[in-house]
Amino acid sequence: MDKFKSLLKKIDVKQKVRIGVVCPHDKISIQAVFNPLVIDYVQPVLIGDSQIITDLLATFDYHAEVVPSESEEASAALAVQLVKEGKLDCLMKGHLATRTFLKAIVNKELGIAEQLLTHVAVNDIPNYHKLLLTTDGGMVLQPTKTEKRTLIAHGVKVMQKLGVKKPKVGLLAAAEIVNPKITSSVEAQELAAEFAETADFEIVGPISFDLATNREIAEIKHYENPVAGEADVLVGPDITTMNVLGKSLTGFSKATMAGIVMGAKVPIVMVSRGSNEKEKAYSILVAMYCSKE
Repeated sequence: MDKFKSLLKKIDVKQKVRIGVVCPHDKISIQAVFNPLVIDYVQPVLIGDSQIITDLLATFDYHAEVVPSESEEASAALAVQLVKEGKLDCLMKGHLATRTFLKAIVNKELGIAEQLLTHVAVNDIPNYHKLLLTTDGGMVLQPTKTEKRTLIAHGVKVMQKLGVKKPKVGLLAAAEIVNPKITSSVEAQELAAEFAETADFEIVGPISFDLATNREIAEIKHYENPVAGEADVLVGPDITTMNVLGKSLTGFSKATMAGIVMGAKVPIVMVSRGSNEKEKAYSILVAMYCSKE
């Protein structure tokens, strides 16, 4: 079953979500916002080279608002300004350099970053019984303990927006036993204890990937915890771990991944250049949920 499609059945958008696409100068970016899965719920605002965009729209016989801009830098800055003016509900990176796109967002004077920007990946894995969010495999290189609090908060927020009332969070490690020689293992235990009494979500750490996602293995190892085999959110120790995990899920497990960036005034769709049209459409779907109050 396509778990992302189940989200479409639950969506309640009284007003179309205004999505600003920065430099949609390629077919995939254009097709993503006009994908039949999401087009009934979004209002595309295309920001960039008006001639290129108009030609692409004509190719598919699509119609949308086009906001002309002369360069990648100007397009990103204009999109950020439209967000600040309340004219856009979410942003999407089109065919431009990631550095250029993010530079406008994190600009201290003119940007829209409200806290640490983090990347969350929502994964539909064929052999897992529900959507699984992993973070952070795209933005935060070596998160400090303080930054991990933000990773946890953003992951929980996204899953709650998607309808999971009390997400189960696992702080990943090589094993569930604390290793004093591994800082991330110690921090996982400390963070789990810190959030233990929260009413919004359940959390455990450190926990290995297999225990977090496979109840049978947890039973064999006599590991008892509400998160075991039921994780909704997995927070990793560093970007390498989570990037490898994410690409392993899509490459070997044939998972479908939807990726967005949290921490700005609005959610941001920013997926890999290798992502296909469906993954971009599902990323827009997740951003739509997260753009709602």
